Amino acid sequence: MAPDTPTDLRTEVHDLIALTPETRLRLAGLACARCGSTESLRPGGHAYTHSPDGGRLGWTVKVCANCPVHPSQESELRS
Repeated sequence: MAPDTPTDLRTEVHDLIALTPETRLRLAGLACARCGSTESLRPGGHAYTHSPDGGRLGWTVKVCANCPVHPSQESELRS
């Protein structure tokens, strides 16, 4: 992921070992899961990482006021 084009963390399962510092902040709810903003955060669902035992670990993430709570809402916001 290029620093100038962040992706929505909620759309894929991430590898715990390969997390960038920015991704860690977003998973911890300290930055928007979609755009990385730290302003006006609100509950935004969950993102997932692979767990060591082969399962998934869920993270409660946040989104900023400018981003949709659910990734599927993005197309609705653009229309």
